[in-house]
Amino acid sequence: MIDRLSGRVGRFALPAALALTLAGCGSSGSSSTGEPSSAQKLGNILMFQSTTPPPVNQLPTDDDVNFICPQVIIADGGAAIRAQSGPDSGSLRSQVSITTVARECTPVGKDGAFTLKVGAEGRILVGPAGGPGSYGATLITQVMRNNQVIARRSSRVGGTIPSGQTGADFSHVESNISVPAGSGEVEIIVGLSPGGGEPARRRRR
Repeated sequence: MIDRLSGRVGRFALPAALALTLAGCGSSGSSSTGEPSSAQKLGNILMFQSTTPPPVNQLPTDDDVNFICPQVIIADGGAAIRAQSGPDSGSLRSQVSITTVARECTPVGKDGAFTLKVGAEGRILVGPAGGPGSYGATLITQVMRNNQVIARRSSRVGGTIPSGQTGADFSHVESNISVPAGSGEVEIIVGLSPGGGEPARRRRR
């Protein structure tokens, strides 16, 4: 489980606070209606495969594993992808953007190896020059250690916007990413790309 402020994790320490601490960015509080925020829902999906957590008495217990779970980094230029037919704002056809990211680490043994889930939620918007249809971008997820790529995933994200609507949400989770034991800082980098290329320069989020 992840402590968003310190980055320290025990596999399932403090399970009742789990949904509040998984988000790498975005709001972690509940909405004014008492419903979980999008960050909480994404964290719940990562841990429980559901937008709502199980009862407290069904949550896993702490196994005393303690290590640092890397924070998610949004690549510079990778937070949003725009499609335009010209240079002015009226030529915007669509925009695909990342709104929330989260991660969950599960230790494998006691040598520092772990498996990783990385989740992202986003929003598709239709601009003045756009219309109904399918819109998307490629989401690149990379795990790096000492500037070397140790895992890389590429997935298409997006959705279809019907007539009469101007936007739609999407969510995506990359699961079963294996991070072997090793020395040096590990970074999780996500970013959007029009095709399947590398995410741009990274920045901390």
